Amino acid sequence: LNNKYALDGRNPNSYSGIFWCLGRYDRPWGPRRPIFGTVRYMSSESAMRKFRLKGYLARYGEDQRSLF
Repeated sequence: LNNKYALDGRNPNSYSGIFWCLGRYDRPWGPRRPIFGTVRYMSSESAMRKFRLKGYLARYGEDQRSLF
């Protein structure tokens, strides 16, 4: 799918981006949690800051739930 739909699909930077998502370059740290195992943990507060959740919910929030 990456080669077909990405503008830079065959570019080494694109492959590195996929590997980064899969944990090739960034490993989890901190204590192991029984639910999360070795998946990198992100708290709700961290996710809210990182993904600009308020803007996302304002755009796609409650109104979009009726579609599903």
